[in-house]
Amino acid sequence: FRIRNGMLGEGYSSKLSPWLATGCISARRIWREVKRYETQRIRNKSTYWLVFELTWRDFFHYMGLSQGNKIFAPGGVVGDQTPWWGSQA
Repeated sequence: FRIRNGMLGEGYSSKLSPWLATGCISARRIWREVKRYETQRIRNKSTYWLVFELTWRDFFHYMGLSQGNKIFAPGGVVGDQTPWWGSQA
């Protein structure tokens, strides 16, 4: 796979989502273990993408905490009122 959108199927999941979502394990702990693995064994595409996805997960988590329901508003967190292309509004 060259991009994350090409990672389809059961074999491309870390299976960590339920454990992260319920607080049984932290993204920081996973990150630390990935770095340890890379030091002791090998750095590869899988470890890169796992850290990449954890970073995006944290970004959206903290964006949601800081901005609340504004992330779902039509204008987003900045209140952009630019009409959609072709909109009749």
